[in-house]
Amino acid sequence: MQVYRNNFVMTLSECLETVYPTVHALVGCECFDALARHHVLATPMTSSCADQYGEGFDRTIASIPNIIDAVPYLADIATLEWQLQQVNQTPLTASVFPLLALQQLRPDQFEHIRLSVSSSVSVMISAYPVRAIWQAVSRNDGDALSSIDMTQGEGILLQKTEDGVELISIEPDEAKLIDACRDYEMGLIDPPLLSHLAAAMQRGVFTDFTLVHLQ
Repeated sequence: MQVYRNNFVMTLSECLETVYPTVHALVGCECFDALARHHVLATPMTSSCADQYGEGFDRTIASIPNIIDAVPYLADIATLEWQLQQVNQTPLTASVFPLLALQQLRPDQFEHIRLSVSSSVSVMISAYPVRAIWQAVSRNDGDALSSIDMTQGEGILLQKTEDGVELISIEPDEAKLIDACRDYEMGLIDPPLLSHLAAAMQRGVFTDFTLVHLQ
């Protein structure tokens, strides 16, 4: 039974290493193995597909104070890598936003518009420059990593294209807007966020719109 348990932990730890290569590179093999074992023993599989395992690794990392003290941005790097995998596995669908139909709506209908966010898009906000960190580590560029200002937070748009997943630095409020559009119509979104609507539209993150709560 112990042999089975050890093999099980090893298999899922290898899955985590595949999903989180930048986390692995930042902390090294020994530390990553300990983190992975801690996560595997505390987080049961919810899918029969081992290659889908790994959600919540960022929370596991964030729950270990000595890790966060040493590498405060590590949990956010894990969040980014999990979102990268999820967006990359999403089918790329070609769709043209019905801009003409949107322009034909009456002004009093604006608050009832709910925009549909593409399934091949994800956003995150970090207090750290995780996009730049991820890129430097992925390229094994130590000079670039050492020159990063770790005090600069950012919003990040992950968007699947025909060439792969692009990581685009955006304003945190634009990221908040895109997330809000998943759940709310325009009239329920914090008005200052709406100033970023044109930028988000130009990036092609929306695929359609509906009108809700009309009498």
